[in-house]
Amino acid sequence: MSDSTDKQDGCCGRGGARPGCGRKPGIKTRPVRLPVWLLDALEQQCDVRHAIIRACQKEYGIEPPAHCTPEKADD
Repeated sequence: MSDSTDKQDGCCGRGGARPGCGRKPGIKTRPVRLPVWLLDALEQQCDVRHAIIRACQKEYGIEPPAHCTPEKADD
């Protein structure tokens, strides 16, 4: 069997786009790299994402939009 003729799971064996792979439409990310020491310290205390959200709210007075419910304010 050659790689180019073996078509398992919808793959053509040549790389590139494949069905079901990749980022979902409509999802936008803005990655921020934090120092490893900071991430380690936050992980020991609580969930990193929630810690960052609470710190930004406290330090900068940033509040979620009015249409966000408290459960969804961190999304």
